[in-house]
Amino acid sequence: MTSLNGSIPGIPRLTTIGELRPMLKGFDLECIVLEVATQPQVTRDKHVIYSFLVADRTGSIVLSIWGDMGRMIKSGDILRLQGGEAKVYKGSLQLALTKFGKLKRIGEDVMLFSEQPNMSLYDWGLEASNKPGPPMMAKRAPVRYHDQ
Repeated sequence: MTSLNGSIPGIPRLTTIGELRPMLKGFDLECIVLEVATQPQVTRDKHVIYSFLVADRTGSIVLSIWGDMGRMIKSGDILRLQGGEAKVYKGSLQLALTKFGKLKRIGEDVMLFSEQPNMSLYDWGLEASNKPGPPMMAKRAPVRYHDQ
């Protein structure tokens, strides 16, 4: 039996990359890692952030993972995020985990995906109030993984 939104009771509905919007939190998502940033970013507080280009059948986005968990991820890994969060960093929509989110490698190399649209390349039009706006259709310059 399915619910009105098409999900099966007891099984969380997967959100797609194409559905992501700023400040969306607490969703589950499956994706494949297309690219791994060559160097992780180290913050002023010495926290390490690993960045990846990930995709599903609806598009691609930059995924940022804080801490040691990111060191184990490689190109071709298929990941399941539980407790995902979409946030804007320097005008670019990015995917991350909430504080209590989970990341699990569920396979590798075999997943239908599309690199377009790259959700991280759109200007999301956030004002100083940080309220989400609709994506502007003009694409931004290619996203660099966190200040590389």
